[in-house]
Amino acid sequence: MRPVFYILLSLCCLTNCKNRTIPLPSSPIAVFEAPFDTAAHIRQYELLQEKIKTKKADFRGNPIAAKQYFFDVLNDSIFYYWMETGWDFNGHTDTPRKGDIACGYFVTTTLRDMGVELQRYKLAQQAASVIVEKLCTPNSIQRYGSLEKLEAYLAQQAEQEIFILGLDYHVGFVVRDAGLNYFVHSDYIGRSGVKRELLRESAAIGASASYMVGNLSGNVGLLGAWVD
Repeated sequence: MRPVFYILLSLCCLTNCKNRTIPLPSSPIAVFEAPFDTAAHIRQYELLQEKIKTKKADFRGNPIAAKQYFFDVLNDSIFYYWMETGWDFNGHTDTPRKGDIACGYFVTTTLRDMGVELQRYKLAQQAASVIVEKLCTPNSIQRYGSLEKLEAYLAQQAEQEIFILGLDYHVGFVVRDAGLNYFVHSDYIGRSGVKRELLRESAAIGASASYMVGNLSGNVGLLGAWVD
């Protein structure tokens, strides 16, 4: 009976002694992360594409709703699946998190997966200026020689817009949301691959001397063809 007494006494002290300090473990508990499931990730991405194909038809004759859905899915879902996909100058994978992808292919592949009809290979191999001209509203296209002027232009644009931004030797998306400008691209610097970062904090942005920008999500013709 004596061991039982000591057990009860210990429980009493733990529950009733308010001033008693219970020591923490001397070393942190190790946390083990499960390995990334690439196959499941790709399968979920395929299901997303199937959903887009059926859902976009609901927006025929409703350009405002089409534009909002286009922004939401591209910004919140398509881009998300591609995060951490590696970069390579010759990378042209069409599967997120599997293989590498160059900056131009990142732009054309994500738009293709949104359901936009385009020549993924041919357009991706063009200069950034050509990509901007092919995908953006013509009267929205601007050229600037400084980041300050680019940011001044973006500050005048509406919220929840997606732009294509061409640099000297690079291309990607600019997302304007909640008063902030994000650069979403497959980053060649450090071969870091697909990422989303504040425009002003991007090393690729800082390495460019010129900026060509155009509005993608405001392209009425592109969105009309997309829903049809």
